Amino acid sequence: MSKCKISFDKCGGKVMRRAVDAVCPVCDPEPISPLDDACVCPPLGEPELLTIVAPAVFDECGINLCKVTRIPECILANYPTLAAIDVEVIDIDFNVGAPDASEVNFIPRRPNCIRVTLSNICVRFAVKLLDPDCRILNTLCFSTEYLPPSEEDPDFDEETNPTSITVDLYAPYGVSYIDCCNECLPTINFLGFVEDLECRNNSLRQGLNVQALAKVIETDFEEGLAAIGITLYLKTVYFVQYKIKHAGLCVPPKCLPVDDVVDDACLKFVEGDLLEQSVQPLELCQKPKSFKKSFPVEDPTPSAVAGVEDRRKRC
Repeated sequence: MSKCKISFDKCGGKVMRRAVDAVCPVCDPEPISPLDDACVCPPLGEPELLTIVAPAVFDECGINLCKVTRIPECILANYPTLAAIDVEVIDIDFNVGAPDASEVNFIPRRPNCIRVTLSNICVRFAVKLLDPDCRILNTLCFSTEYLPPSEEDPDFDEETNPTSITVDLYAPYGVSYIDCCNECLPTINFLGFVEDLECRNNSLRQGLNVQALAKVIETDFEEGLAAIGITLYLKTVYFVQYKIKHAGLCVPPKCLPVDDVVDDACLKFVEGDLLEQSVQPLELCQKPKSFKKSFPVEDPTPSAVAGVEDRRKRC
């Protein structure tokens, strides 16, 4: 058995280290000192630039839908002073993978785009019940379907609630997937307000995302009907690392006590200034090698370049 080299830990893992040296004038101004290591003495102050990982929207479009839905009988029966309702979309089930439902497809000869078809979606609303003085009586939830799969459906309307809507979106880094019967199925992420641990949707994910807003167009409480319009924003989102200008740290305003309290050590801290984050981030980024002043941009990835050349030859 050969002996391990010095650059390896024991006989298996390679030990690597990124330089995190930083000048620490408060701890020790000597450049040779071990305190010039950011791991020992982190730099303080405000940087000129920040390195952030941000969810960037690469493409986006919106559509409007509207339908007349029946208000649940329990709402009308239990709240006789009901004068108005206000609705908020908290969840949408796109039924991806089901027959005659929403789907996401890749487009032949257009590898950087996807084709999204929405159909037979179930929208769940949080409904605020208001009395004539605009006081909230209660907040309840109910669901209704948009984009019916058949033109024979009573809710079908060619202009306001068709059987489906199809749009193309720019998605150069792909979409999210769900594992369905050992098959990767492209899916649609809804950005809503559900906190359930099994089906929470209030966090942003990479790939195809949808947000929704709702508005009550008209109500008829005698008939138990409400016309509800919704706006769907379809967007492709990816987490990308950027350099941004730093405009200064922000400290939130402090809440002050209403009543006076007996003076003590803890009280002095509580009534003092808020704690601030003052440790400065390290310089991390270097300019991407693929960015040059020529057009088109050269891709340094060998496989990608080879793939482009192969496609050009075939065309």
